[in-house]
Amino acid sequence: MTDFQEYKDNEDEHSLTVGQFAKLCGTTRDTLRHYYEQDIIRPKIDRNNGYHYYSASQISSFFFISTMRQAGCSIPEIREIIHSSSRESIERMTNARIQAMQRELYRINKNISALHLGMWILGEFSRHKPGKPYITEMPQLSISRTPIRDKDHAHHTADIAEDISAHLNRSVDKGLLTSFPTGVSISYEDLIRKHYVYNNIISLSFLPADHIETFPAEGTSAVCCHQDNREKDFEKTYQRISAYIKKNRLNVCSDLYVISLINLYNKEKEHTYYKYLFIYVEPER
Repeated sequence: MTDFQEYKDNEDEHSLTVGQFAKLCGTTRDTLRHYYEQDIIRPKIDRNNGYHYYSASQISSFFFISTMRQAGCSIPEIREIIHSSSRESIERMTNARIQAMQRELYRINKNISALHLGMWILGEFSRHKPGKPYITEMPQLSISRTPIRDKDHAHHTADIAEDISAHLNRSVDKGLLTSFPTGVSISYEDLIRKHYVYNNIISLSFLPADHIETFPAEGTSAVCCHQDNREKDFEKTYQRISAYIKKNRLNVCSDLYVISLINLYNKEKEHTYYKYLFIYVEPER
């Protein structure tokens, strides 16, 4: 026989001591005392000895309070619900909390997805030699873009600082975009012309595209390459990618994406950066 079955059969409904009720609810005496003092769960008080007793039916009330607390409700809000609210106002407050938790869940999932994607890209650095292009199947990605206003003069990060800021502000304002991993893109036309200017600030995500702020990536196969600061000449990397595409007779389906993954400093304050480059392709038909 469980504790609950043993106690519910007692003739007096309020038959559970503070310790018994705390055990059934998986809580502490201090928590029950606090809830009593805040007038959100009321035990029966024995006038002869001052002891507090609870009813088994109050277990559901305790878990309602616990759930609302975990949902972000304050003690005064819960007290208002219990003592002064109508069924309709309880529904409104509960629905508001559900929506708030769903937004928080999306934010958490977005951050988890961003870290998974960042670690997947970092894993590519250990699976392939730096500076050497290769073709691989890509995971399903969605991409957000912010066009660069002065594309013809966007050669370096310093040239596009305001565009980067605008992109990151969109990430904050919309709440739907990721701010990591982030990078830039170069159109394929500019790539083959050796006119290396950026046309968009971009961010990647494992989350499904919403087709408003984020869009599905252009393919599933990509020519990829990665490098760190040991390669000082980025133009050589661009040229290797172009040559690989031409040699293997591949059709290009996207811009070249250049992702700045992470910047590190060692004990000697020496700077190391990692960049991941990829461009979607398909076999020539």
